[in-house]
Amino acid sequence: MSAVRRNGRSRQALNLVELLVVLLVLGILAAWLLPRYLHRSSGAAQGGYRGPVAAAQDTVCRSNLNQLRASIQAMSASDPEGRPPRDLSDLGMPAEMYRCPTGGETYRYDPATGRVQCPHPGHEGY
Repeated sequence: MSAVRRNGRSRQALNLVELLVVLLVLGILAAWLLPRYLHRSSGAAQGGYRGPVAAAQDTVCRSNLNQLRASIQAMSASDPEGRPPRDLSDLGMPAEMYRCPTGGETYRYDPATGRVQCPHPGHEGY
């Protein structure tokens, strides 16, 4: 591409003002988009927008709990006295199945009732 002549000088690159405007627009876009796609936003605890990563972690937590509950039920059904397992590790699942993927807390298990719950705030109803 040929250089544009203006006042006898050739212009081949962006000047400083144009460069700053481009950087400003990119910075605004990054500040607006990144919190939505990387993690929970600050307003997520009050019911604000939560990004897809946080929503996926919540779904994994629900899935883990459902699988644990199904395994507990199957183990209780196979027990002659119908008792649930003494500990979650008796189920023989991978170690990451016993922790909430969002907060990393170990799931609470009551061996007397066979009930398993997530202690992470917001996951009480899972």
